[in-house]
Amino acid sequence: MSTIGRFTAIADGLVVGYGTTPVLDPVDVRIGVGVTALLGRNGGGKTTLMRTICGIIPALSGTISVLGEIVADGAAVRTRVGYLGHELAVAHALTVQQNLMFWRDISRASARARMRGIDEIVAQFELRPILHRRVASLSRGQCQRVELARMSMSDPEFVVLDEPLTGLDPLFASQVRSLLRSWGETRTVLYSTHSVPEALALADRFLVVRGRSVVELGGDGFAVSEQTILRHLQVAA
Repeated sequence: MSTIGRFTAIADGLVVGYGTTPVLDPVDVRIGVGVTALLGRNGGGKTTLMRTICGIIPALSGTISVLGEIVADGAAVRTRVGYLGHELAVAHALTVQQNLMFWRDISRASARARMRGIDEIVAQFELRPILHRRVASLSRGQCQRVELARMSMSDPEFVVLDEPLTGLDPLFASQVRSLLRSWGETRTVLYSTHSVPEALALADRFLVVRGRSVVELGGDGFAVSEQTILRHLQVAA
């Protein structure tokens, strides 16, 4: 895995936003292997930051490097970064199986992609009962499982998840939390959540959106408390 020092993602003077309107600026953060939780108030810029890190939208200024590559339009890291956002990337009109086959073929187009088998993915995310159903007929939780499966097919080195537990039933949510911990042992996981207790249970480092800045907590040998995170969030109110 390519890294710069011990970090897999480095943002320097990063300004993120849409058009000419900045949402967060400047952002200077370092993210390494492990689970990092991103927390902030609604509309604070979490999703904008994650999409910029993945190269889905361009930075307004500053730089972001991921896995040793400068991210501009996302091409340099596309098959090495897995992103799960609020909007479905799978096609509503296709069945679950058709979607997985489509994304397998797309990922195979890159020589860097490390593909996992569809059967393995189907078993891991318990998709067999819904394999031949169209995505349009699925519940929110079922769609989220399909999205997680789609994202996992290329075995990404850097995993970016925007509220991944949304819509999942308690049992599968527990399984996904275990999956995040497992991923964090060997790769970088950045995920956003509105639940501070959940973040404290899963992550060892935290990025807290505070106004138009991002504060880094943890990773320095000192425990982070719920009160500390909430105090930073209250500043953004």
